[in-house]
Amino acid sequence: MIRLTDRARTALREGEVVVFDWAALGLCCTCTGQPWLRTAPRALVLRHRGFRPVDADPSGSVVAHPLAYPFLLGRDITIDCRPRLGFRRFSTDLPPDVGLADLLGRANPAGRMVP
Repeated sequence: MIRLTDRARTALREGEVVVFDWAALGLCCTCTGQPWLRTAPRALVLRHRGFRPVDADPSGSVVAHPLAYPFLLGRDITIDCRPRLGFRRFSTDLPPDVGLADLLGRANPAGRMVP
C-alpha cells in the first residue's frame, strides 16, 4: 500500500497523479533501471505506455510504469512532498537503489540492502 502524507496530498493538484516512472540505466539491457517519481495529469498518463494504477491511499492517486510496477508490489511505501526553490519535490521512503538492488538480489523483503 502506498500512502501519501498530508503534505503530498495538499501538493497534488486536481486531476493529477503521482507517477512511478522508469529510468533506464543500462544500454545493453532494457530491464536495468530505477523507478523515479513525477506528477502528471491522470487522463494523459493512463492512456500512454501501459501505466497501471497502484493500490494507494487516497485511491487513484498513484500509477506506475509497467517496469516499475513489480518493485512496488508488497511494499508499504510513503510518499512525501517538500517544496524546494518554489518547485514541488515528491519523494519516497524507498532506498535510492531499489531497482538495481532488487534485480541483483541484494535487497531483503523490507527493501533494505543486505551486506
